[in-house]
Amino acid sequence: MKSNQREIPIALLIAFCCTALALLSVRIGIVDRWENQLHDVLYRDFQKKVTPDEAVIIAIDQNSLDYFQTQLQILWPWPRDIYAIMTEYLTSCGARVIAYDIIFAAPDIDRLNVSAEYADSAFALQMQASGKVILASQMEDSTRGKVVSAVKKFNTAIRFDVPPEIVRLYPRATLPLMRFQRTMAFPGAVNFFTEDDGVCRNLPLIFRYDNQFYPYMALSAALLFDGVDEVTYNESTRSLVFGERRVPLCKKGGFEVYWYGQGGPGHTFHYVSFAQVINSYLQCKSGQKPDISPEIFRDKAVFIGATAAGLLDLKTTPYSPVEPYPGVEVYATIFSNIVRGDYVREFSILLWMIASIVLLFMLAFIWQKLKIWQSAVISLIFLFAPLALAVRLFQANKIFIPIVSSELAIVLTIIAVLVINYLTEGREKRLVKKVFNRYLHPTVVESLTENPEKLEMGGKEIHATVLFSDLQGFTGISELFTPPEIVKFLNEYFEKVEQIIFENNGMLDKYTGDGIMAVFGAPVETPDHALMTCHAALGFKRLSALKIEAKGYSIPLITRVGINSGHFVVGNIGSSNRMDYTAIGDTVNLSARLEGVNKIYGTQNIISETTYELVKDQILCREIDHIRVKGRDKPLGIYSVYLKIEDADDTIRKFLSAHEEALALYHQRKFIEAAAAYRHLAELDADDPVAKVFIKRCDQLQTNPDLIDEHGVFNITTK
Repeated sequence: MKSNQREIPIALLIAFCCTALALLSVRIGIVDRWENQLHDVLYRDFQKKVTPDEAVIIAIDQNSLDYFQTQLQILWPWPRDIYAIMTEYLTSCGARVIAYDIIFAAPDIDRLNVSAEYADSAFALQMQASGKVILASQMEDSTRGKVVSAVKKFNTAIRFDVPPEIVRLYPRATLPLMRFQRTMAFPGAVNFFTEDDGVCRNLPLIFRYDNQFYPYMALSAALLFDGVDEVTYNESTRSLVFGERRVPLCKKGGFEVYWYGQGGPGHTFHYVSFAQVINSYLQCKSGQKPDISPEIFRDKAVFIGATAAGLLDLKTTPYSPVEPYPGVEVYATIFSNIVRGDYVREFSILLWMIASIVLLFMLAFIWQKLKIWQSAVISLIFLFAPLALAVRLFQANKIFIPIVSSELAIVLTIIAVLVINYLTEGREKRLVKKVFNRYLHPTVVESLTENPEKLEMGGKEIHATVLFSDLQGFTGISELFTPPEIVKFLNEYFEKVEQIIFENNGMLDKYTGDGIMAVFGAPVETPDHALMTCHAALGFKRLSALKIEAKGYSIPLITRVGINSGHFVVGNIGSSNRMDYTAIGDTVNLSARLEGVNKIYGTQNIISETTYELVKDQILCREIDHIRVKGRDKPLGIYSVYLKIEDADDTIRKFLSAHEEALALYHQRKFIEAAAAYRHLAELDADDPVAKVFIKRCDQLQTNPDLIDEHGVFNITTK
């Protein structure tokens, strides 16, 4: 019943609809939270270890706070001449960028041994001498930010050719001191943003305040690292361009961060304690070998920021559930993304849609073709595929695919197919039961209801075998009983007939008065249909040996059977008001004729030569004659089923051998010798009706040789 003509459009419809629903879930963002969480899992569990060496982090850690307090008697916040020393030392070491993740928005405070003016001046002078320093700034949504107008130097430090409408405008900003603005190389915004679940995944690279553009600290570091001071925006590729670099922006306008690994010392970046660097500076000044080699900082971008828990500069990233992530490492990470070209790439939605439609079509088609357990196993593979693909694309290409949306599309497809199958197959199963309950054994019907695809109700030509039966002497039997008794008798008889048919996987096509028509090899085609039919013929032989006792009569159930194999049509045939599943064709008609031929030869079953050729290696048969039935020009050989070959004993083989000798003489038109041979056969079995028929015919042929034609074919003139 299932055909590709129906399954293909259904599968396509399901694939398109489920892809559209999954795409809608992406567009309106209802699965974003789960997508993001799965992306975080990819980072934590499947990230390949990478150690970017373009950046070094100097950590203001707890050891540094303790060192300054106990060894130098300096409390936090430290005087800015300390940063002047750090800047001087890093510049002398050959650092290309010195980025302070510290906002110096207010003047320093006076201390016992150093004035605020001295500390700020020392820091400003070292920044000016270095030309490599980036200071942090903070864009503000509220009025808490300190309003400071940028000096002219900042206006011309970086040229931005970027459409203002793609950059968010902030009403306030907390900027470095004016004197620091004059001496720093670039400013660097350090705003930090998280998504609805509190995790940072993308950050803007450019901000706007007071009609000026402010770069993010990581972008400032990359510009200074490359010695570039101009940034343009490419609308077609949605990217920032400077020098040879193309920095892609995500659809939200920010930069999608590619996280390398866990944050903090000992993981991704090379960390050095602030105190160790200062101590190394002092060692160099005194002529000692420094603990920290200056080569560590040569040609590197150095990011300086707090990692001590008490300074509260820990950020939430995909790795935060594993270990705290210092804020300064966020800027080092984005800087490394830019200079290394480690960009998260967006998966093409068009490509995803095409792949989704193709895969969902395959899945929907499979669910309609295979058994449920097979489809379920394949569905598990389909469900695993997006996960495996996501891991592969992430590790090899830094590409994220919509995992949740893909899984959603697969689940929706399975649900859709199950619903459609339930609605359509339920109807099909009811139809199968309605049509075949009368024809087939209940177990066969149940099998068909579970596999309705084996059926073609509309009509189909098959190669199978047809059996017709008739109860011998029924007319005389019916005269002995009243109509109700006849019905009761026939019902008992047909119970036995039905059992024989069903035991041999036959289909009980119809009742024909006191006979039946059965088809073997339909509605489900089987290669051994002829053999099963002959087994049924042997069953009828056993049935003929039985008798039913009724009204003092012992009534034999002698059943004549005609069998023929060949091509014919099966299907639902009838009017719009009434239809039956049946078989039609010349093969069927000949089978009915052969049932009647039994009357001529006194046999209980006749099979055609086509059936004989199919069973001759398993069934012992007796060749009867060559005949031409009424309405057919072509002659055919007919045979009678005796028993299974393995059940034949020497007596039967001897009898059939004698019959073959007699039939050979008959075909040679040696009718006198043939008659003698058949008489010998009759002596072997006095009840053999075939021998009696041929004795009589041989006697007639001696005086009337035209009783058969020149080929030995006997013409039957009655149906």
